[in-house]
Amino acid sequence: MLKHPTNFAAILSGMPQPYLVLDAALTIVGASKAYLALTERSLEDIVGRNILEAFPENPDETGTVEQGTLAVSLRHVIETGQPHEMAVIQYDIPQPGGGFAQRFWTPVHTPVAGEDGQIEYIIQNPMDVTESVLKGREADARLRVALHAADLASWEYEPEIDLWRRSHSVDEMFGFQPGEGGPVAAPFFARMHPDDLPGVMEILRSMMECPDKTVMTFNYRIILPSAEVKYVASRGEVLRTSTGKVRMIGVLMDVTADRVREAELEKAVEAQGELLAQKELLLAEVNHRVKNSLQLVVSTLRLQARRLEEPAIIEAFERAISRVRAIVSVHERLYRTTNSLTVDIADHLRNLCLDLAGDQPERRVVVEVESMEMPTERAIPLSVIVNELLADSLKEPARGGKPIVVSLKHLPDGKLELAVQGPTRSATQAVSQTELGMKLVNTMAAQIDGVFREERTAEGTRAVVLFPKDASA
Repeated sequence: MLKHPTNFAAILSGMPQPYLVLDAALTIVGASKAYLALTERSLEDIVGRNILEAFPENPDETGTVEQGTLAVSLRHVIETGQPHEMAVIQYDIPQPGGGFAQRFWTPVHTPVAGEDGQIEYIIQNPMDVTESVLKGREADARLRVALHAADLASWEYEPEIDLWRRSHSVDEMFGFQPGEGGPVAAPFFARMHPDDLPGVMEILRSMMECPDKTVMTFNYRIILPSAEVKYVASRGEVLRTSTGKVRMIGVLMDVTADRVREAELEKAVEAQGELLAQKELLLAEVNHRVKNSLQLVVSTLRLQARRLEEPAIIEAFERAISRVRAIVSVHERLYRTTNSLTVDIADHLRNLCLDLAGDQPERRVVVEVESMEMPTERAIPLSVIVNELLADSLKEPARGGKPIVVSLKHLPDGKLELAVQGPTRSATQAVSQTELGMKLVNTMAAQIDGVFREERTAEGTRAVVLFPKDASA
């Protein structure tokens, strides 16, 4: 037990690690020199002040789900007497001249009990992980784009202290304004349908005993303050901390539209309505279910990719994800249109190219596609081909500010020509294309009775697929 609070500065001064000591009222009583250097503070600045006053939250971040998490962890340590290791949190440091410096941390809070067993102090050991977090920003941005494109919302949950971190779309799904629900999950559980909540809690309890990487899936309903009911599908994974504590990360999907379609389908069948209408409704439902299933595959691959460090393996995951997303986009357009058999290929390819080039705003992609409808069995291989060729072109450096041109047009002989005009591939890229991309493009071209070839022009490389509009008998 520490008996001399006035000597904290002397006790901590020689420690090489950053340490902060708080009393049970969360008042700062001492700090190591390493901590003061890390936070750009002096003992006079912080000793005798509540930690949340000495290090106030960034007002520019008000309303985000990062706010309040530090206080939740500290209260948990005081109430339970158990240490707590936090996941990465954003907690910006106020600057002497005004404003805040963005910083990311993984704090560990350790309680110190007195002779009576009550918690007298908490020792905080914050590790600054700002550099590694900022390095991973590009991957995080790609993940956010992928989740947004797939209508998915991300979440992270620590059941031990009910800490609930999530994307803004989770708040929207539950009917909260951004950050309104606070840093814990209780307000969100309160909006789950009372018939579904016990099942959700049982799954969460069972996950406490599961090993790392265990996957969980559960469905439930949300009752909004307006009495509107939403249907949600959730998929998550267990990630244990270095001390064995359970954390869960995952995604949510609003499947209300699916349930509405199911109800419409049941009514159509019961009423024995027009057979064609039933078939269209059924096809739309199938397309929506296929799209949702593939979106979950994409989200799972994304979660796994975040664990990887080897650049070659990360790139392989990214290419696999991109190929699945190309197929997802076809099914998404099918269920959103009144015709569940054909795709407006011009509109579809424009959006597909926009998604692919979204991470590289400096690269201009021109899409020149004639207006036409295309059946699913031809639209999917065509999407995979465009995805493959455009992704390869985007890897090459732009030359002379020339855009990449994706075109699809009718030829006089009745065939269609798909072409991707981009920069000349480097030797390394050409080998990669030959080994895998070329094989995939040729396979997809064969599925639409087409032939693939590459042409070297003064403008660069022109990849071409010639194929008939209609499938052969």
